[in-house]
Amino acid sequence: CDIVENGPFLGLVVANNATNFSVGANIFKVCMAAQMGEWDLLEKMVHDFQYANMRMKFLSKPVVVAPAGMALGGGCEMSMHSAMCQACGETYIGLVEVGVGVIPAGGGTKELMVRVTEGIPDGVIEAGLNLQPFYQKVFENIGMAKVATSAIEAMELGYLRKTDRISINRDYQISDAKEAVIAISKIYKKPNPAMIPVMGENFRGMVSAILYNMRHGNFITDYDVHVGQKLAYVISGGDCEEGTRVSEDYILDLEREAFLSLAGEKKTQDRMMHMLTTGKPLRN
Repeated sequence: CDIVENGPFLGLVVANNATNFSVGANIFKVCMAAQMGEWDLLEKMVHDFQYANMRMKFLSKPVVVAPAGMALGGGCEMSMHSAMCQACGETYIGLVEVGVGVIPAGGGTKELMVRVTEGIPDGVIEAGLNLQPFYQKVFENIGMAKVATSAIEAMELGYLRKTDRISINRDYQISDAKEAVIAISKIYKKPNPAMIPVMGENFRGMVSAILYNMRHGNFITDYDVHVGQKLAYVISGGDCEEGTRVSEDYILDLEREAFLSLAGEKKTQDRMMHMLTTGKPLRN
């Protein structure tokens, strides 16, 4: 990003020619670091990825990300921090971290919170708008590890914006992304950092009721409840009161704290190892 920022470039395209854009973080490395107690290393890994995504989002020149195939976990988070996505029509994109016992910590939780609230007119929240439906969607997307099976569905789930572009032919996707950078570079202005309205304890109470019902219906396990409560704490804004507006960096700190806390738990490590050895999620 620094090279693009300071060099004679109009912007940046992030893409590849692989079958999948990204299937997420190296969970073996995460699991090994957690088991060996290398918390400083693990925190640096998460912080560096958060910083890279935020640097990309607030670059003075446009960054266009071109996801295709699978764009899961960190691949989805990288896409969400771009100025624009040039997605392949057949893109499987989503935040799937709960499947291995953690939550998205590269800014995915934060960015979904920004997206569901950024179109709300000024003064409406202060006048008493109920934010529960907005943040319930965020919780369901992440908590149920919803993966869009197309770029169109990704727009409906909020992983892509309605203004993002779609390439039907994969062979032309990177060329399309380059054209997008050239087009928007003429008028591009980097976004202002968002101040995110949060619901505080009221949101956590609502989620606790949902998790209670799902647990007693045997739809989820006790550990799923635990992970869900950690996620709800982040989305609620932590210990802030309802109506408080918090910075993007504040939510990133909560994300990182929750991720590290969960990574240290044996059941999360069991989920990670099971995924690595079988390719399937463990419901423990």
